[in-house]
Amino acid sequence: MAQDYRARKLRGKSFRGKDLNGADFSYSNIRGVDFTDANLEGANFSHAQTGIQRRWAIVLVGCALLLSALSGLLSAIGGCLVGILLLDSNRENLYVGIVSLIVLTIFFLITLFRGVSAAFGFMALSVTCTGLAAVGWAGIVAVTWAGGTVHAGAMELAQVVAVVVTGAVAVVATILGTVVIAGAVTLAGAVAGLISVTLTISIAAVLSGAMSVMAVRVNPIAGTVAIVTSVVVILLSAYVGCSALYEDEKQITIRNLALAIATRYGTKFQGCNLTDADFTRASVKNANFIKANLTRTCWFEVKKLNLAIVDKSYLVNQTIRKLVVHKDLQNQNFDGWDLQGINLRAANLIDASLVGTKLNNTDLQNANLSRANLMHSQVDNTNFRAAILTGAYIENWGITPQTQLEDVECDYIFTRVPTKNNPNPQRLPANWDETFKPGEFARFFSPLSRTLN
Repeated sequence: MAQDYRARKLRGKSFRGKDLNGADFSYSNIRGVDFTDANLEGANFSHAQTGIQRRWAIVLVGCALLLSALSGLLSAIGGCLVGILLLDSNRENLYVGIVSLIVLTIFFLITLFRGVSAAFGFMALSVTCTGLAAVGWAGIVAVTWAGGTVHAGAMELAQVVAVVVTGAVAVVATILGTVVIAGAVTLAGAVAGLISVTLTISIAAVLSGAMSVMAVRVNPIAGTVAIVTSVVVILLSAYVGCSALYEDEKQITIRNLALAIATRYGTKFQGCNLTDADFTRASVKNANFIKANLTRTCWFEVKKLNLAIVDKSYLVNQTIRKLVVHKDLQNQNFDGWDLQGINLRAANLIDASLVGTKLNNTDLQNANLSRANLMHSQVDNTNFRAAILTGAYIENWGITPQTQLEDVECDYIFTRVPTKNNPNPQRLPANWDETFKPGEFARFFSPLSRTLN
């Protein structure tokens, strides 16, 4: 007998490895519940709430705010160091300051247009080159000192090494500040929403601005450079963090890291069997579906699926995710797509083009496929029960004895797709004044499938 957990408060409970076939968790609070490796085939999670328990949410948001505050200070310090280098009358200092500004500008632009991963590659190359240069100059100084004579040239080289190291520290501090603020923004948003995003950015901006204003009092020019740097860092961090939250592919690294931290304390479905499970209108925020079996899992009108880790399943594709959530494919083209094992029960597929589409093991029960083009589609073990197939084109579709056609509603079907050279769609029934009687469509095609098999 299926276990009943309907409308329960199950926060933090463990069902690890349990057999919960057909269990009812509808309307339940399952924040922080551990279902790792459990059998949840056919389980009902409709209107359930996943996510992080309140105490962990407070801890994670607090950490994000603290990191954002420290990173705001760090970026302001980096800007101050660059400003100090630019102020120095020494030619080497000025050169290092200009190079630091150029490196930061390139990093900001790459982050904006190519993403954090690409920007970090550039930063690693820049820091490596800087380190090699500093070590080389230090070696020259050491050789000079080893000769027993410390002259003005050696001292100048030592100063150059110090200036290069200062420039590198300024660049690294500013870059780390930018990335950490962006990560904190993404983490806070993934856990607690837009209000926490605003608060995280504001704290970084206030502390960074306070440090820059203090620098202005010491030296107006250095302080101005710090202010400009801080403004750029805050704006770029806010943009990167929000872009990561809204699934910008360029910022996928920041997003994945933030979700990995958030879902560590969220609801765990890792390694579960969720075949035919039902998440209708559930909230799956901060849920972990890594290595879960999601065959024909129902995601109809599910909430916050973008804030769950879905590993390498079909849910990674944003278009397919929209399909399984909204189930509206009318007039859309999915020729050649892999839609195997997804739940499209009661979906709207009127006039959809599914030429060569893989629909094996897909649930199309009660779906409306009127006038849909199913030519060359693969429909092994596809559930068409009570689906509407009136006017559909089924030329060379891959029907098998396992294809489920019981109670299909179909007045007529076309066995060919009309072309310019062959406009005859070969309608069945052949007489355009006739229609299939109830159940006749299934009886007509099921023997054919067994024969072909």
